[in-house]
Amino acid sequence: MGVSLDGIDRHILRLLRQDGRMAHAVIAKEVGLSGPAVHERVRKLEQSGVIAGYTAILDPEALDRSHVAFALVTLTEGEEFARDEPIVARICEEPDVLEFHRVAGEDCYLVKMRTSTNKELEQLLRRIRSIRGVARSRTTIVLSTELEKPTIEIPAEARTKQLTRAS
Repeated sequence: MGVSLDGIDRHILRLLRQDGRMAHAVIAKEVGLSGPAVHERVRKLEQSGVIAGYTAILDPEALDRSHVAFALVTLTEGEEFARDEPIVARICEEPDVLEFHRVAGEDCYLVKMRTSTNKELEQLLRRIRSIRGVARSRTTIVLSTELEKPTIEIPAEARTKQLTRAS
């Protein structure tokens, strides 16, 4: 379900995407509205779910989590999706697991993880492989990252109108 956004909403979202802690008074000057008007628009964007939350973006290098890997996990026959909740919960509770996606194709899950060493990665993969119902995993280790966005781009106005009409 699309949400109707005008140009001012988009501008506010771009500013908050750059700095989620930007004061409403600063945003107001940028978009040409009063502080209370910006506050109301931000509140509506939060209530509608367009703004899902606010968070600090941590530097993995500074926190010694420079080793990135993606693992494709395959479940044993009969465990696929119908009875996988305990497996999903077990993998997702690992602190070094950053993303978990169910995928279509030969494999069942795609898991993104960050560790401080290859040894820690190996231990994490062993824990995942030891979960009852996991048949195998295939891991790709990232050598370098050229692009990693912490959030999505604001859709172009025409695209948003199409989404709204399609709903």
